Amino acid sequence: MTVGNHDQPFDRLLMEMDALAVRMPEKVVMQTGHSRYIPRNAEYHDFFPFAEAETLIQNAAAVVGHAGIGTVISCRKYGTPLIICPRRKAFSEHFNDHQLEICQELIIRPRPGVQVAVEPEAIAEQLERALREPRPAPADCAPELKKTLQKYLASL
Repeated sequence: MTVGNHDQPFDRLLMEMDALAVRMPEKVVMQTGHSRYIPRNAEYHDFFPFAEAETLIQNAAAVVGHAGIGTVISCRKYGTPLIICPRRKAFSEHFNDHQLEICQELIIRPRPGVQVAVEPEAIAEQLERALREPRPAPADCAPELKKTLQKYLASL
């Protein structure tokens, strides 16, 4: 589970995943970033070196994370199922709602292996679905990401 490296906490995601960790058959490893919440039911680290984070993503049964594009690209590159939950401006988790916009785009134009949980409470259902479905094939996201980003930037 990853909250990324943004300097505002994402305690809502951590609390939900910590509660779910007790029910998970797999070991849960959390990257907590600048959050204040301290998990009780999972291994946690504030940050991982990039190479270690990539290895964890590659070997994970699934990843739950913030809706950061880097997380999406890494999971798609390795074919690792991903459940994203956006940081929200209303909860002081980010300075704007671009992650919510990314989630809305992925709801309209789904990508293989990427599930969206707009609120942390929806993660359990999306995670169960991701673990039931066949693992997606690894994907080169660059061409598709470029088109999506160009479209988004043109809309601003």
